[in-house]
Amino acid sequence: MRILFLHPNFPAQFRHVAAALAKDRHNQVFFGTTRQDGKLPGVNRVVYSPKREARPETHHYVRPLENAVLQGQGVYRLAEQLKARGFVPDVVYGHSGWGPTLFIKDIFPQAKLLCYFEWFYHAHGSDADFDPSDRLTADDEARIRIKNAPILQDLYSCDRGLSPTYWQRQQFPLEYHNKITVLHDGVDTNFFCPKPGAKLVLPSINLDLSHVEELVTYATRGMEPYRGFPQFIEAVALLQQKRPNCHVVIVGENRVAYGKKLPDGKTYKEVMLEKYDLDLSRVHFTGWLPYTEYLQVLQASSAHVYLTRPFVISWSLMESLATGCLVVGSRTPPVMEVIQDGVNGLLADFFSPQEICDRIIEALNHPDKMAAIRAKARQTVLERYDLAQLLPQHLQWIQQEDSKLVSPWEGTKLESIAPVEHKGFGGKQQKAEKSSAKLLQVHNQTLTTQEIIPLLSRYQLLPKLQQELIIDDAIASFTCSSEEQAKCYQEFCQQNQLSSEVERQAWLQQQNISETQFLELATRNLRIEKFKKATWGSKLESHFRQLKPKLDQVVYSLIRIRDGAAAQELYFRLLEGEQSFAEVARQYSQGAEAQTGGLIGPVSLSMPHPQLVRILAVSQPGQLLPPTNIGDWWLIVRLEKFIPAQLDESMRQRLLNELFFTWLKEQLQKASQPQPLAVKHSA
Repeated sequence: MRILFLHPNFPAQFRHVAAALAKDRHNQVFFGTTRQDGKLPGVNRVVYSPKREARPETHHYVRPLENAVLQGQGVYRLAEQLKARGFVPDVVYGHSGWGPTLFIKDIFPQAKLLCYFEWFYHAHGSDADFDPSDRLTADDEARIRIKNAPILQDLYSCDRGLSPTYWQRQQFPLEYHNKITVLHDGVDTNFFCPKPGAKLVLPSINLDLSHVEELVTYATRGMEPYRGFPQFIEAVALLQQKRPNCHVVIVGENRVAYGKKLPDGKTYKEVMLEKYDLDLSRVHFTGWLPYTEYLQVLQASSAHVYLTRPFVISWSLMESLATGCLVVGSRTPPVMEVIQDGVNGLLADFFSPQEICDRIIEALNHPDKMAAIRAKARQTVLERYDLAQLLPQHLQWIQQEDSKLVSPWEGTKLESIAPVEHKGFGGKQQKAEKSSAKLLQVHNQTLTTQEIIPLLSRYQLLPKLQQELIIDDAIASFTCSSEEQAKCYQEFCQQNQLSSEVERQAWLQQQNISETQFLELATRNLRIEKFKKATWGSKLESHFRQLKPKLDQVVYSLIRIRDGAAAQELYFRLLEGEQSFAEVARQYSQGAEAQTGGLIGPVSLSMPHPQLVRILAVSQPGQLLPPTNIGDWWLIVRLEKFIPAQLDESMRQRLLNELFFTWLKEQLQKASQPQPLAVKHSA
């Protein structure tokens, strides 16, 4: 296989997968990047260069788009050079958003285009408006919307996409979710592992904390509000008053990686150190550290703090959990996807330095109790984010064949979507007005129903609107008790940072909704859950039994080579116990599993080749099977563990969600079908 990776940085998120593909001598791996440095064994790094940056006179909304186009042009020129040298990729795998993938289908139309979808921007409901003190302007909202232009182009053009977490995929338009697989980059758990009793000594920066019993750690690319740096420093100020022997180590650079810089040119570190009188003999700023020294910081940590807005989750969270850190994390959606409070970490309000401080002290006060949470933290990564488990899945995802993915909106004409009856927030039946009726007043424009449909389409809001109307109709008959309403009301206010009645009233006015609509909105998610349970709850057991063969998981060891005679020799060597399976796999296996000593899994039984699934299904744990020929490969397989799927609460919720989204997709497809129009004949 010939594959071209594209990313302005090198090797970025593609480090492990590019290296694994390059290990197979049958693959030819190129990596297009703007970086002039860096090496990966077997990977051909090739450099592209945008001719310039966006011009200062370009409208400021459009500068990110202009930069993306310039990136795409640079890649196009590089692709022409590669093509002239005889390299035409089977697969192009690029990071979406920067722009390198924009024009790749024009020069390599037959190549499969895979995109890494890290983030889709929203002015409201995620990172941009998370801080209530940082109000967005109309300029901000427009600028944020335009940032999605190159990403939307990639969503349309790509054959398949990937997001590392469900939270990140959730940000993308629902109509493209069928293109996006959720698969994390993976954490090397052999490297990031606990070291009981470790003490921190870093000679390279003359830091010796071997005498310290209480060590709080924090790691970030940049010291910035996006990663809660101001809140953390305030929490440290509170902590120093209560724990005189506690030391704090802060890993990261004094810069802003995400978000806005301060207008006066100061850094957030400077501002926070001026604001709080810290004992700096107990606060240690290390700057950037190489991975080996960063690992030592994590291994010596008594409590590790990770804070983030609702944004892209950092590698450092998974790395700290894998190392067995006691993580105090922010109670924000990306963190809550990974950490369950009191189970594999502790959570605190992002905006509450006092609660952050209290959770740190809780961790320091109860080391014995926290040992179980530390163990569960590492177990979480081993089960869900382990590189050894995810890398083979990533490689299989790259190599899988594609069936045509058809959007439910493909072929639909706007004029064919008939006016529909729907229930509003208040639950009352509403009928669409005649197409000439006034519908909406925006500034000095009065929009009619005839004009609104093209506008909804232009801004890609029509599918979303139909989806929400379908859901509203489905949940209209479901109600909530007064206790449920009160709880939903409180949670909704917390999620939207409405801490006072004044703020709530301002929000109502800004959103132009009534009190009744506010309550309908607050209880909507609960009513959706009630609809799911009422519709499919009684069918879950039979549905689970039907799917169970695909939901069961296995851990197995695999050696694959192309020479049948050599496979027989290795089989007898294993049978006689001359070498361990892991040793033989590392030395002879010609697939990515060589990196993990042949060990694969846990993986669903729907993942491997069908013939391999049949072999595993009749095997006993520990049974070494003779070489089997599948395609061009000879496989030696040993089942290590069979993990039967269980219909527990998490599985019930997963199946309910899958059934709901399948139903919703079907309803959207029905809604997109042209409706016959009644024609009235004159007499």
